[in-house]
Amino acid sequence: MKTTGWQRGLKVTGGGTRVVSHAGVALIRALADNTGLTAGLSKALADTRLLTHDRGRVLADLACAIADGGEAVSDFRVIGDQGEVFGPVASVPTVWRTLAEVAGGGDKTAAQVARAVAGARCVAWARIAARHGGLPGVRMAGKTLQGVTCIRLDASIVICHSEKEQASPTFKKTFGFYPLLAYCDNTGGEPLAGMLRKGNAGSNTAADHLGVLDDAIAALPPRYRRTLMVTADGAGASHKLITKLDELAARRGYSLVYSVGWELGERERAAITLVPQSAWQIAIGPKGETRERRADEACGDTGCCHHKCWIEEAHVTELTGILRPGKDHDQLAGWPETMRVFARRERPHPGAQLTLLETEDGYRYVLWVTNLPPATKGWRGNPAYIDAGHRVHARVEDGIRTGKDTGIGRFPSRDFAFNRAWMSVSLTAATLLAWLKLIALDSALARAEPKTLRYRVLHAAARLVRGGRRRTLKIATTWPWADAITQAWTRIAALAHAP
Repeated sequence: MKTTGWQRGLKVTGGGTRVVSHAGVALIRALADNTGLTAGLSKALADTRLLTHDRGRVLADLACAIADGGEAVSDFRVIGDQGEVFGPVASVPTVWRTLAEVAGGGDKTAAQVARAVAGARCVAWARIAARHGGLPGVRMAGKTLQGVTCIRLDASIVICHSEKEQASPTFKKTFGFYPLLAYCDNTGGEPLAGMLRKGNAGSNTAADHLGVLDDAIAALPPRYRRTLMVTADGAGASHKLITKLDELAARRGYSLVYSVGWELGERERAAITLVPQSAWQIAIGPKGETRERRADEACGDTGCCHHKCWIEEAHVTELTGILRPGKDHDQLAGWPETMRVFARRERPHPGAQLTLLETEDGYRYVLWVTNLPPATKGWRGNPAYIDAGHRVHARVEDGIRTGKDTGIGRFPSRDFAFNRAWMSVSLTAATLLAWLKLIALDSALARAEPKTLRYRVLHAAARLVRGGRRRTLKIATTWPWADAITQAWTRIAALAHAP
């Protein structure tokens, strides 16, 4: 058998007509149009000048190009080179000018763009809720918390390989920016807000966290702002942030539960030593299973219930009663009265750096605080599930990874304001991908990473057929995801006629 026989009789020529590459981008572009995003951006960037290309259209098309995998402004040509499908499209220099105009508009223009995206989000989330019977819940340890909108805050380093304005050395000995981001957990890590910052910006700068939190809440449709959950890791914890969250939770007619990482200090170490062994409750894993493993000397029956055959690997307890035994001995004075402190201990992985306390008893400790009322009933009030609800904050890393694969992993200009405008469009691109999966796709595609979506859907080729005053994009019958693409188009097209 000749392994190179596939080349026999094959000839490659130019001159093909009505062949459309990256035909799946039409889904993203139609989604931007039918949710009102393009119109909203056009209104936000309205200009008295007579322009050939509407600036809102240009910005929406750039978001589509970034969603398709664009890493530079020049990659915008993926839209411009498909004129038969998309009609007249701006040139790359026009895209540069548009971004420069957004950058020059400062905070005012940035706020107008954010409001346009928020307006489109109202339409998109309404369709998501209609399709799924409500906004998807927050998953934790095999349970789903319904009726709550979850915002996750986190910062991440973006490495720069060339000199850029305000790029600087980072705490990880790299060089670049340190943006702070907010994501919605319900919609699969959809970005809500972001702030581009210097590389040496603080991890727990309260003003930055409060600004991004306010922007994230404002980005939500009004009906989803009343019952919130906000999470942050220990690096982002600060007195001002927790005080602000407590104030938001105290508003009449609103509910907000926070879960924020907490530093393990001398006060907390002393409290841990006072916790009796019986007060440590076994923790649960991602699927709701107990965190335990088989002992080396266990019996041969792997399904046995012998206590000696199992080793509990992680436990949870509450420290609030020890740290706050009464007003005269309140070690948390100055912090909100509703704040509760929890601790988790687990067997450290090989090579982990431990404190003296952790070395002595063989456990690694992690602390966090929450304002979830002690009287909370059902599984949600169980300390093991409170712990699980905090640990799933790690899902924010999925949103950050997706974001770095959708524009914010690379900044195109030396100018800081220009790069801030680029980040805004990049977050919009990631938002469009999140909407696409929830509104139009099913099964594996609805959970796919950007790279997978691009290969299977966005980069699919098609033939453009004209007839009866209509244009039809025909995906190859042999393409495994042809039916998924056509069904997605039908669902997105229906948005234009939705009430």
